[in-house]
Amino acid sequence: MSGARVLLLAAGRGRRAGGPKAWRPHGDTTLLGAHLRFFDGFLGPGALSVSIQEEWRARCAALSPKAVWVAADPDASPLSSLQALNDASPAVRSFVLHVDMPVFERSVYRTLSQASGDAVAPVHDGRRGHPVLLSASIMAEIARLDPKTGRLDAFLKTKTVVEVAVATGAIHLNMNEAL
Repeated sequence: MSGARVLLLAAGRGRRAGGPKAWRPHGDTTLLGAHLRFFDGFLGPGALSVSIQEEWRARCAALSPKAVWVAADPDASPLSSLQALNDASPAVRSFVLHVDMPVFERSVYRTLSQASGDAVAPVHDGRRGHPVLLSASIMAEIARLDPKTGRLDAFLKTKTVVEVAVATGAIHLNMNEAL
């Protein structure tokens, strides 16, 4: 799939979950490793940007030299991490999701990418899920939000979000609970 990028938020400490969710086991790898495996060969070169803690840089670079690794403050808000990813990436349509949201069905991304709109969200059983697909102009607006008080979900409530039906409940997965 070309013409879009993925912004994966993975820098958090995971305090409520008992540790960083990026390194939680997922099958035969970690959640972060599963995302890297899923997007490998699906996106164009340099189209996956991942927010990480600075001290993880060497470990992450060894996992995938193809990904763009962006250091973000693990104690700052998720919006701050998204803004760091946005600053370090080209201005194109962007899928946004957190590392603990394993949406590993390519049909979801293809279906969303075919929809028009500045903000596109998948819907299954009447509920929105992840990832969201945002235009370059929406990403430019997000760059101007206050990272201390702003939230992506609250911002999107002020926008017209195109809802696209998908055939999977995977869009609702969230592995936020403690082990």
